[in-house]
Amino acid sequence: MLSGKSADGLADAGPIVCACFGVGRNTICDSIASGARTAAEIGAKLKAGTNCGSCIPELKGLIAQTGSAELAGRKLAVAN
Repeated sequence: MLSGKSADGLADAGPIVCACFGVGRNTICDSIASGARTAAEIGAKLKAGTNCGSCIPELKGLIAQTGSAELAGRKLAVAN
């Protein structure tokens, strides 16, 4: 794996978060960065969390982490 891409040139999806649909952490974080703000929105885009639901707590955690990082980045940009 080089520069975040697999040997076949596809982006690395990261560790699997949603086992039902094989959705990886990086794919979920990309969806959050693109505007998904709830587990339901992630489900609508990626199907993650729409079958057994066991990954929903992790989806919510990733939303919280990504939201905190974005907020910190905005505060830093405003301060400069």
